[in-house]
Parts: sequence; structure tokens; C-alpha cells
Amino acid sequence: MPVVQWVVKLGYTVEARDGELGTVREIFQGPTQSAQGIFFSTQPYMRVVQHGQPDLFIPFEEIVDVGEIKQVVYLKRRLDEIDALGWTSDPRNPASTPLPYFPRARSAAPAKPDAQGTVPPRARVESGAWTPGPEAPRPEPGKGVRLGDRFKPGDLIPVKGQYMCTVCRFRKHSRQMLEENPEGRFPSPHHPGAMWELEDLRP
Repeated sequence: MPVVQWVVKLGYTVEARDGELGTVREIFQGPTQSAQGIFFSTQPYMRVVQHGQPDLFIPFEEIVDVGEIKQVVYLKRRLDEIDALGWTSDPRNPASTPLPYFPRARSAAPAKPDAQGTVPPRARVESGAWTPGPEAPRPEPGKGVRLGDRFKPGDLIPVKGQYMCTVCRFRKHSRQMLEENPEGRFPSPHHPGAMWELEDLRP
């Protein structure tokens, strides 16, 4: 059982490290497990649904954080790990056969047209080339950093929160970064020349 008792509600979005998995449609207790005649408490699970994909049955022990304001559940795993973990198999039905899960790449945000109605071409993030947009950080009460502040790889992580790659907007929570680097520093850039930007999680 996880040390933290996460509060997950129906309708919350679930995100792996590299993409969205779907929406929480059910929360249930898994089957009681035993070893050498000793019974252990059950493990809570959430059933996550996404159109075009098999339902996922994810144990709460995989959660690293829950953003109540954005209603997002953050997981420690990546999309390509789902098949190996057997999340497409319902733990309440041990005889069920896991269905294959096909990860989808995160799609880029649609470009907004300019004053003449022209939509600019999509940025070539694969090449690492990028042009920083105008920075407009806003003060966050009680903290020494501002929402929208950008940090270089290797800098100390100033506050807990969600950070984004400035090239492709890939999200990564500080808890995930600390798991990979206990020294508390930002990881290497997600794209060449990119930085990590503190995301505004307020509605």
C-alpha cells in the first residue's frame, strides 16, 4: 500500500510521464492477497477509460501526485510500460487476457491564426529548433518564484510543481524529477536547447 492516501475522484484525467491515459471512470478495491496463510489488505485501483484504447486498471501505488485544482493524476510510469505491467487486465477477473495497448504520441497544440487569419506552420520540435515565446510570469503567492519562470537543466528545483519543456510543452512533475535525481536538480533538456518552465496549475 502507498504511504500517501491519494484522493482520486471520478472524472480526473490520468497522465503517465509522457502522455495522457484517459479519464477515471471507476475506483475499486482489488482482490485480497495472501502469502503463507496471512491475508493482506486490498489494493485500491482505478479504471481509466480512453476512446479507442482498452480500459486500464491501475493500482494507486503507481501514483506520484494528484493535482486537485487541475483534477489530474500523475503516474510514475511511461506509455511503453503499460503492456508489461498488465494494466489492461481486470484484477477482479484473474482469468481475463490482457489486451494490447498501443501508445499514442502526444499531439501538438493547435496553432492559433494571426490577425490576418493565417495559421503558422507547426514548429519543428524534432530538430530542436525553437523560438521562445513572450514570457509573462505571474506572481505566485507565498513562493519566491513566479508562474512561467524558466529554469536551465542542472539548476536546483525551487518549488514543488509541474514543469514543461519550452519546446514541445512536455510535462513533468517535480516528484518525478526527484525520483530520477535525488540531488534535487532539473534533468537534462527534453529537447536540445530547451528549458523547464513552471506551469500554472490554477484554473
